Amino acid sequence: MTARYIAFHAAERPDAIAIVNNGRGITYPELSRDIRKFTRALRAFGLPRGSKAVIDCDDAYFNWLLRLAFEELGVVTAALKLAGKPETLSFLRDSDLVLSEKSPPPEIARRHHATTPQWLRTIVEGTEPDEDSLPRKEPDDPIRIVLTSGTTGTPKRLLYTRRIHEASIGKTMWYAGFTRASRYLLALPLTVAGPTACIRAGGTVVIESRMALGQAIATHGITHTTLPPFALKRVLDDLPAGFSKPADLTILSFGAGISRSLRETVLARLATDLCDMYGSNEAGFVSSTRGIAEIGSVWPGVRVEVVDERDQPLPFGEKGRIRVRTDYMLDGYLDYPQAQGRIFKDGWFYAGDLGILHDAQRLQVIGRADDLLNIGWNKISPETLEELVSGAIEADDLGICSVPSIDGIEEVFVVVSNARGSDQELLQGISRAFRGLQFGTFHIVKMKRIPRTANGKIHRKRLKEAVVGSLRTLRPDGRL
Repeated sequence: MTARYIAFHAAERPDAIAIVNNGRGITYPELSRDIRKFTRALRAFGLPRGSKAVIDCDDAYFNWLLRLAFEELGVVTAALKLAGKPETLSFLRDSDLVLSEKSPPPEIARRHHATTPQWLRTIVEGTEPDEDSLPRKEPDDPIRIVLTSGTTGTPKRLLYTRRIHEASIGKTMWYAGFTRASRYLLALPLTVAGPTACIRAGGTVVIESRMALGQAIATHGITHTTLPPFALKRVLDDLPAGFSKPADLTILSFGAGISRSLRETVLARLATDLCDMYGSNEAGFVSSTRGIAEIGSVWPGVRVEVVDERDQPLPFGEKGRIRVRTDYMLDGYLDYPQAQGRIFKDGWFYAGDLGILHDAQRLQVIGRADDLLNIGWNKISPETLEELVSGAIEADDLGICSVPSIDGIEEVFVVVSNARGSDQELLQGISRAFRGLQFGTFHIVKMKRIPRTANGKIHRKRLKEAVVGSLRTLRPDGRL
């Protein structure tokens, strides 16, 4: 359907700029024409409706054209990076075509075509195709396959239908307030909802790889972008001297909660509106907070309950496990039937998060239930500790986990990346942050980077594995 919106804007506003690709303006008629050219080129592969194609293309503009063209042909797409990710093997084995510049292992991929720059340019520079008939679009048509974030285990595959895809785009357009005057910076190359909603509203999507994000925001007059919290902090750290806060910038964020101190800094130096959205690939967005609000507002079409260990709803104000129903949620994974009756149960999706429902419309998310640190018989969210530490030290990134000592007692580990100041200053800052908390000993580990998912969430399992790996230099069992 996105191609139809683009064709509408092309007919109504032929001079309007749809894409700014590293400084080159692409009008709506040009974008519409490129989609038709790619649709003709991809039709030559002869893939029947419902086939699956994997796309690994570093060029953001061409990546988008490939996805939109396959959508026109009724081919299901998975856009991802193949290199170094064993979880992508299931995509390759199950796909009918892999489009990537580098060849995947021949024993895994059935069919491969190289997306070389020459091949891509040949398509764009080709003659304009005639109008061809396209498959009929139905609400239950499969559109996309996506991976869950995999923060606590192996990522799982989800199949999005056209109905779910359309609902996601529509809600993003509503919440972000996109108009024809919007200019959306594509900061996350594989993001779908934000740029698609902006284009459908008639705005402009900016692709910029030549400069830092802060400079791109200022240079292109950006009004909207999407940044997870860790990327948001990096943008702030990299702002040039004398940077002037934009007059109108909305930042959408998801993947992890934003600390109060980070929110205050973002609103003071960068954004006029900061939207922290809570949700999942399985159920879509559930709630959101704006500005410095601590408690989220539940979205229309969403029902939330907080339940105990027996799945009984708890009264307002009590902490428990979050379960949700939305009007565009999925009911299972493609490759994980064990989720039925556990993660998907009786029409509910159990996100694995803890929260407090203050009333039917106000949800406070505490953190993941399986991430809680059990320290001295106290269960503490690592996000709570990370927020305390982030306000007390200067570092590019940080993460917190716990590891058992030789006596079996869980002890806190603060993992920092590129911390500023001396080791003594680092220790003093963290000690001040933890003052008054009853968990005794903590340890500091320095690492080059904190393991995170594509959505910016800390990969807790890998963080703990990295800490244990560093401890093996002291003890073979990885304990203190």
